Amino acid sequence: MTLRLYLFSLITTFLLALFLFFLLIFSVNPYLAPAWIIVLTYTTFFLIWGSIIAIVSFYLKVLASNREVIFAHLMPTLRQAMLLSLIITGFLFLTQIKVLNWWIGGMLIIAVGLIELFFRSRK
Repeated sequence: MTLRLYLFSLITTFLLALFLFFLLIFSVNPYLAPAWIIVLTYTTFFLIWGSIIAIVSFYLKVLASNREVIFAHLMPTLRQAMLLSLIITGFLFLTQIKVLNWWIGGMLIIAVGLIELFFRSRK
């Protein structure tokens, strides 16, 4: 996958997920919606944050490496962005069901951190 295609797909995913998220937020009553609508809302929220974090962190890594575009940054950046967006979406879900406190939030962060360490140690 070329860099242009990678960035184009991330921006397209962001715009499509943002459109669907706003469509769901403004047209669906969350108290009367079926469960699949709630799952779709969380999925679009996850994709929005994953795309934003992936684009920003990729450009930050390029700037940190003296503006050299290294294709080795692509997959770790996407993986780390998805893990961070999993934390954000998990916090939102735990807040919705009213069980989020510092202990459970810390365990979620540690669990996602261990997943990242697993991927880093595997070569």
